[in-house]
Amino acid sequence: MRLLGNIIWFTFGGVFIALEYFVASFLLCLTIVGIPFGIQTFKLGLLALWPFGKTIKEKENTSGCLSIFMNVWWIIFGGLAICISHLFMGVLFSITI
Repeated sequence: MRLLGNIIWFTFGGVFIALEYFVASFLLCLTIVGIPFGIQTFKLGLLALWPFGKTIKEKENTSGCLSIFMNVWWIIFGGLAICISHLFMGVLFSITI
């Protein structure tokens, strides 16, 4: 079932979402401050290609105020566009059910 879900997801939108993550990752890696976050965003892009059968574990955040700054940075350099595309895909997939 995982293989079938991954194939359907990849075919009907996963590749576009992953490309958005890769572009945002590249934009973040253009800045010295954004390189560590660009690497993590690249990992999200790989997860967006084949999401079924994967698990995500959240780590405790100890970055302090840097976390707020980088969240704002992420929204500016791709997060908003990726959010809108996720919403669009979600509505589109809900209509097709």
